[in-house]
Amino acid sequence: MNFKRYLKTDQQLVLQSRESPATVDRTELMIVTVAAVEGARLVVNSPYGSDIIDQYAIGTDAPVEITTDVMGMGARVSAHFKEKLSSNRFALQLNYDLSLFQRRVKERIDCDLGIRFSRGAKTMNAMREVWKKNLTVLHSPEAPLIFQGFRSCRVNISSGGIRFALKPPANQGDLCLILINLDDGKPPVCTIAEVVWNCMIDEEAATTGMRFINILNQDRDRINSFVVRKK
Repeated sequence: MNFKRYLKTDQQLVLQSRESPATVDRTELMIVTVAAVEGARLVVNSPYGSDIIDQYAIGTDAPVEITTDVMGMGARVSAHFKEKLSSNRFALQLNYDLSLFQRRVKERIDCDLGIRFSRGAKTMNAMREVWKKNLTVLHSPEAPLIFQGFRSCRVNISSGGIRFALKPPANQGDLCLILINLDDGKPPVCTIAEVVWNCMIDEEAATTGMRFINILNQDRDRINSFVVRKK
């Protein structure tokens, strides 16, 4: 198989580890870009700062699923981690099981929601620790349903991501922590989101589209139910 037909330099890929049973209740993604394709060896760069592999604790030969967009279709291939090449570059060994599929369009709506938003920490590891601490507090049996600090915000939301206006800068690959009040009598959804694109409105605001890369599966389902109910 000629992987260079499907994987091009600087192409964005979504990686998901298939190894850890501890993350079965959540979705944790890593976004990387293609640096080189050498036969079935794929070299990728991470935008998340130094030592991303150590932060994710991905071991040699750990299984990974890769998805991306190819020729208007989704593409999926399995791989395993081979070696760390630098602080933000590593190699994967591709398996010969690449397949194309029709992406399911996620239901999404425009609505007003209570949002709390904070800029990302310097490293993905630090951001994930903040996310986990927030989840512990929010889902503690003693945790009151307090929504102080939330501001009503016009958003476009789906189970995969969110779009709203924020104060610049908002650069592609930036990370942020978002709490979303779905007003369903449950704790706010807490997610790490990555900036995918932005469009300047004026000097004070930019419409910014973000992908959820760390989110509890039950929270993803809650968002989907909310969107379906409101449509």
